Amino acid sequence: MTSLAPDATEGGQALAAVMDQQREMTHRLLEVARRQQQAIVQGDVEELTASVEESQVFLEHLQALETERMTALVAISMATGVDPDTATLAQIAGVLPPGLAEMLKRAGEVLRVEATALHETQEVNQRLLESSRALVDRWVNYLRSVLAGGMYTPVGGTAANGGRTLDRSA
Repeated sequence: MTSLAPDATEGGQALAAVMDQQREMTHRLLEVARRQQQAIVQGDVEELTASVEESQVFLEHLQALETERMTALVAISMATGVDPDTATLAQIAGVLPPGLAEMLKRAGEVLRVEATALHETQEVNQRLLESSRALVDRWVNYLRSVLAGGMYTPVGGTAANGGRTLDRSA
């Protein structure tokens, strides 16, 4: 290693710490996404709204951590010559002391697992919301067609096509 190894080591430690914080924020987002899933299934709009607002706080924190991650990558880059814009975790670990390299790899693996679980949960939530919206749209269209097709019965009451009675008092 070069004489700049302490900067690379400090940058590696900072990167591992930031990745651990990113994992924590991702885990919290996963918990919120799972609560959102329950709220969607239960039709709890109030809980869904609150959880969306809560997730925004975690997303803002993740954005701030991304800035810290880039700062650590630049420190490593300046000490080792690794390009921070294209560097992979394996490349960065390759220029760090073995213990720190392993810590960084573990942090990356755990973060990847959490991020994948979050992505999958959010995809399910999206499909649930789309299905809910489609169901509501079908009901609205059905009700419109029933109301548009209503006619008076021979005795002056209202009836829909097919003989169904309409209650227009609502």
